[in-house]
Formats: sequence, structure tokens, C-alpha cells
Amino acid sequence: MRTNNQFKEGDVVEGRITGVQAYGIFIKLSDVCSGLVHSSELGKIESDNPSRFFKIGQPLKVKILRIKPGGKQAVLRVHRTPANKRRMGASNFETVSGFSGVRKQLASWIQDAKDNNYI
Repeated sequence: MRTNNQFKEGDVVEGRITGVQAYGIFIKLSDVCSGLVHSSELGKIESDNPSRFFKIGQPLKVKILRIKPGGKQAVLRVHRTPANKRRMGASNFETVSGFSGVRKQLASWIQDAKDNNYI
């Protein structure tokens, strides 16, 4: 992990989830810097129940939107990598043509839900 002075706004970094609340996800970026992905930065499905999609200890790629004065806290957004999209819900796959992406992803979502004992 990096030190706090190595982060800048716009960086995409991997952190580790340290907490999941209804209002957002806490991410440890380094030994001295952590941040929050507010629920407003999640998709509709994920923001309704973040603990269904995010677990403490999981790695997660995030984009640094802002670093607060002192460099110890950051405002974050989930970086939309393929792995993060699979972890998150169908809201990321809706297109102007409807939910054709859902049809393509449905089997992998069902398998992921089974693997994680969601169903």
C-alpha cells in the first residue's frame, strides 16, 4: 500500500474494504489513509443493500475523487472494472436497447450468488 502523500485526486487504486454501512463503504488505502464510497456513488441496486455486494476484507479498486485536508481521509468512487461490475448489480448493464446485457450476465450472477450463499 502507498503512503498518504503518494495519492492524488483522480488516482485509481486498490484498497481493502474495512466497513460496510447503509450509507457507504469504508476503504483502507494505506496505513495512514482511508476513505468512504458514499452510497450515492453506488448503483441503485447496490445502494439499497451494500452488504449484499461488498464484504469486509475484499479488495476493491476505487477512484480518488477528493483528498481531505491532512491527507488521511478521501472521498472515493468504485472504479468500474469488469470484476467490480460482476460483484455489483444489473444496474451497470442497462443500455439504451434495454436489458440485453442482463441476459448475457444472468448465468454468471446466478453462479456468483450460489457461490456466496445468497441463494
